[in-house]
Amino acid sequence: MSELSNKSQSKLKLVPKKLSELHPDISNALVVGLVLNKTEPNIFLAKNDTQYRGVFTFTIRDSKQHIINCKVWNRQEKVEEYYKNIKLGDVVDIICPKIAVHYQQKDVKQPCYQPITTLPLILELTEGGGFVQKRSYHDLNNYSQIRQLWRIPHKPLHGVLKLADINNTVNNANTQNYFSDFLVMIGLIKPLREFKTPRDNKPKRCLELVVFDESLPNGMLLTIWQRDWMERALEFWKPLHTSLHLIDFKVAYSEFYKSCTLSLTARSLIYENPYGQETQSLIQVASTISDTAFKTFSQMKAETLPKPEEVHAIMTVKQIYDRIEGTLHDNKQEMTAVLYAMGKTMCDSEKCLLTFSLDDCGEKYETFFNINLHLSDHSGTLLEARLTDTIASRLLGFNPSEVQQLKDQQMDKLKWSFLMDYFEVKLFIRKPGIFRRNLVILVLDMRAIELDELSKIITVF
Repeated sequence: MSELSNKSQSKLKLVPKKLSELHPDISNALVVGLVLNKTEPNIFLAKNDTQYRGVFTFTIRDSKQHIINCKVWNRQEKVEEYYKNIKLGDVVDIICPKIAVHYQQKDVKQPCYQPITTLPLILELTEGGGFVQKRSYHDLNNYSQIRQLWRIPHKPLHGVLKLADINNTVNNANTQNYFSDFLVMIGLIKPLREFKTPRDNKPKRCLELVVFDESLPNGMLLTIWQRDWMERALEFWKPLHTSLHLIDFKVAYSEFYKSCTLSLTARSLIYENPYGQETQSLIQVASTISDTAFKTFSQMKAETLPKPEEVHAIMTVKQIYDRIEGTLHDNKQEMTAVLYAMGKTMCDSEKCLLTFSLDDCGEKYETFFNINLHLSDHSGTLLEARLTDTIASRLLGFNPSEVQQLKDQQMDKLKWSFLMDYFEVKLFIRKPGIFRRNLVILVLDMRAIELDELSKIITVF
C-alpha cells in the first residue's frame, strides 16, 4: 500500500516530524504513528461526478502527550483499500499530508464524530496529495516505544468516573446522555448479535460486554458497533484479565435493559491493559471474582439460594418495589425480605403451574414447577412472586408428576389452600439488570399465619 499520486510529490525530500512539530506550512512531512482508532468509511456519490467517493478518519499517536486525526478523501475503491489494510495497533507512515488547523469543541454533552485530539490540527490525505503506508512486520522492532503507547493513556487514570456514580444518576429515560472516561475490567463477552436494520434492511452486528470496576462489581453493559473493535475484542480480550481505559464513552440509559449503559462511538478511544497503580488495584479486585459470576442460568437451584432461616428483614410490598426501582433504589442486585401478606391469585393453568424443558439426553421432557403468586398487603400487591423447583414441591406436598395426576377437584383444593389466607412469606429478590430484563422474586418459604399473630407484627412494623 505505497503509491505516490503524482510525480512531483515523489521528488520531495521527506522530513521526519513529530506531531508536536507540525504546522500548516509543512508539505513534505513524514509522520510515524500508532493507529489508535478508525471510523467506518462513508461512501457517497460526488457532485457533478459519476464516481463514488469516500471518506474515513483514523487517529494516530507518536508520543505520550499527543494524538491527532487523519482524514482520508479518495475514490471509493481507494478508501476501502486503506480502511481494510490499516488495522488498530498498526504502526504507519503518513507521507506528505496536508496539515490544516482544526479546533474541536470539548463539550461532554455534544456529539463528536472523531476523537478529541491534543493538537489544533488535522492531517488530510486526498487523491491529489499524501498517502499512508503500513510498516512491515520486520521493521516493528525499531518502533517498540511507539507500540508501547497502546498501554500508556494520554489522559490520567485517576481522572476517571466510577461506574457506581453514573449507575446512580443515569437511572431513567429522561437523563441526558453525555461522554466520560472510565477504567474497567471485562467481566463477560457476550455472543455476537446480528440483525437487519429497518432503514435499509442490511445486516448489522453488535457486540455486548459486561465491564466492572471496584465500585460496581456486578457490572455494567458496554456496547460496540464498530467492526474493527468487535474483531479485536473477540480475538484479544479476556474476561477477568483485560482491563480497559475508556475515553469519551457515551453514557446513556437503555430502555431495553432498564439500566445505565456505555457505548463506543466515533469519538471514543480505548487503551488496553494500561500501566498504572489504578490498574493493579482493579486486577486485585478481579482476582477475587469467580469466572462464573457474570454468567446466567434460567432455573435457579434451591441449594444456591439463601436459607429461609437467614431471612429477617421485614418489608411491605411498597418497600420492596421502592428498593427495586423507586426512592430506595441501590446498586445491590439481590436482596431478601419477609413479607406478611394475603394470597390473592395462584395461577393453576398447566402453562403456569408446570414448565417443561428438554433434559440433557433429549429423549424426554423434564417437568418442574413455576407457579405465579400474587401477594397483597395494606401497601399494594406483589405480582412477580413465584414458587419454583424443590421449594414448591415441599410447600405443595406434591412433586410435578403427582400434580399432573390430580383431578380437578383436588387441584381446586390445592389452589384454595394458598388463597384468601395470610402468610409469612420469605422472598429472594433479583432485580432486573444487564443479564435479564425481568424482575425475579422467588418464594423461599411460606407459612400460614393467624390474625392475632399478624396484628402484633403489623403493630410493631
